[in-house]
Parts: sequence; structure tokens; C-alpha cells
Amino acid sequence: MLDPLTLGAVVFVLAIISSIVMTITWRMNLQERGLKMWAWAAIIGGLGFLPLPFAPLIGSYAAVLNNIATLIAPILILEGILRFRGYPRERLRRNIYILVIIYAVSFIFILRDSPNTRFLFYDSLNIVIFYLSAFLLLWKSGGVERKIYMLSAIPFVMIGSSFGVRWFLALNGSFEANFVAHPYTSYLFFVVIIWTVGWTYGLSLAVNYRNHTKVMKLATHDDMTGLANRKHLNHYLDSLLTDAETSNEPFVLYLLDLNGFKQINDTYGHNFGDQAIIQMAETIKELIDEHDFAARLGGDEFIIVSSRVSLNADVNKLKEKIRKSIERPARLDEQLIQLRTSIGYAMFPADGKNTDTLLSTADQRMYHDKTADRARSTVMKG
Repeated sequence: MLDPLTLGAVVFVLAIISSIVMTITWRMNLQERGLKMWAWAAIIGGLGFLPLPFAPLIGSYAAVLNNIATLIAPILILEGILRFRGYPRERLRRNIYILVIIYAVSFIFILRDSPNTRFLFYDSLNIVIFYLSAFLLLWKSGGVERKIYMLSAIPFVMIGSSFGVRWFLALNGSFEANFVAHPYTSYLFFVVIIWTVGWTYGLSLAVNYRNHTKVMKLATHDDMTGLANRKHLNHYLDSLLTDAETSNEPFVLYLLDLNGFKQINDTYGHNFGDQAIIQMAETIKELIDEHDFAARLGGDEFIIVSSRVSLNADVNKLKEKIRKSIERPARLDEQLIQLRTSIGYAMFPADGKNTDTLLSTADQRMYHDKTADRARSTVMKG
């Protein structure tokens, strides 16, 4: 295996490449949070290997500078992961990081000539940071996203375990003043190389996947409400009808229309009207489960498709549940608003066996419902 100085030079070069990759990724995705932390982590981590060739001149201070930089870099990566995954309380974490770094720098400096004791302290912190980074990447993730996060999590677990082994070696007093000569030091440098490539590639791929997901969602979802758009609804109904023809399992399609929406727009402005639409969409999201599908048909019309019901009594029961949830008074933009909605429905196969027939039947019943109850959405002061 190569000597530690050569491996350190390789790590430095890879860190520079990593910093370039992460900086470009950050600048191309300024709307994504956390990428700036990763770019700085790569830069600082790479600079940490710069003093090592000068160890004959500056002695143990080379290791001190390396330890400080290679502790700050994982902390920045951890914070980047937390921001990228949307975890709150940044200010609290920042204060914790400052205390940890001050505490760590002081101990690393004091223990600069005692490698075993220094490794016991330094490696303990890194083990926690690396394992925590892997855990936070995978926590509450699933599907393709989880597999992508796994690409980064594996190198974090690998390097965390490697520091764990060195911690036990240090506990047994295995490192003398010239710890660089110890065989495990070369192995650890090799693991750092794998980790540098792994976290850079894995997290860059995570950013690209998120961008791909956003583009796909823009094509299939309504930008304002986040619900499926008409194109996605048509694809969903085509697929559902194909499956239903084989299984003959019934489902119900509800068509919802917001009453008095034009008057809200004319009186309070389009921004307020948009907020009313968003509120209605959020209520619909809370109502549906894994058996349901919701879409914004356009304007103030929405669709809910449910496979939970099979009898007319169930259809009407769910219809009234939807109505009561939407028409519950709520505060919107410092105003108290009560939305009113008309709801029509169509059942498969009783009311039709294709999309056009089902939508037409639901539309007719929705207008009948609107005629029967002319109550409009109202906005109250206070």
C-alpha cells in the first residue's frame, strides 16, 4: 500500500475535484438548501491535507491543522444534509456547532503531542457525525430516493466504522509519536479516498434526482395547489379503468366546484382567490388516503377518485364528509372565510365505463347540486 503522504496527496487532489463539483452543483441549484455547506466542506476538507507534507518542519501542528479541517468538513456536510432534507432549527444547530468546534480545537491543540488521547477524542466526534449523517440521509426516505441516499450513506458508515477501529487501537495505546508510520494510517487514508468519491457522487446524484422529480411533477401536477393536473388525471383514469374492467371493482369519481368563486375574486382580488383555491386543495389532501386520488381539473373545479366505496349509501356518506370538511370556517389572510361547494359524482360501472361518460355524469349531478343549494362562499371580517 502507498505511504500516507502519497495517499494524503491523492486525497487532496480528490478534495479539490470534489470542491469543484459541489461548487458547480451549488451554483446551478441556488434554490436548493444545503449545497453551499457541501461545497465549503469539500474545500476545507481538501485544505486539511495540505499541511501534512510539511510535518518535518512544523511537527505535530500539521496533524492539528489536519484534524481541525477534517472535523469541520464533516460538520458542514452534516448541516448540508439537514438543510437539504428540510430539518428546522438551524440557529440552534449553529450554536451547537460553534461550541463543539471551539471545544474540539482546544482539545486537539492541547493533545497535539499525545496521538492516542487525541484520537480517542477526535475519532469519537467523527464517529458520531458520520453515523448521524448516514441515519439522517435514510430517515423517512423511500423508493428510488432511498436507494440514492444509500449511495452516500454507505461511505459514511464505512468511514465511521474505520474511525471506530482506530479509536479501539488508540485505546490500547497503539499509536506512538510517529503515528503516520502505523499501517492503519495508510488504510484510513485509503478509506477517506473512497468516502470522498462516495459522498460527492451520492449527494450530487441526490440533487439531480430531486431536480428530475421537480420537472416530472411540473408536467403532471398543478403548480399552485400541488394536486395532479388534468393530464395526470386522464392517465390515472385510463389506467384505473383498464384495471377495473378486469377486476370489475367499483370506484366513485367526485366533481367539486367552489360556489361564488368569481365574486371572491371580484371583491377581494385574485391573490385572495388563489389562497381560497389553495385552502380547498389542502383540505382535499387531508381527506384522501392511499385508496384515493385528487386532481385540480381547472379553475375552481376539483376531482376526487375513491375506491373506498361500493354502495350508494357509502357514496353519499363520503360526499357529505367532503362537503363538511371544505365548508368548515377557516381563517385566511386575516379574514374568516366559509367556502361553499357543489359536489357531483359518478360510479363505475353503474354510471359509465369510460372517462368522458363518468365526468359528464358527475358534471350533471354537480350542477343539480348547485341548483338545489345556491349558498355561496362568504368572507367575514375579523
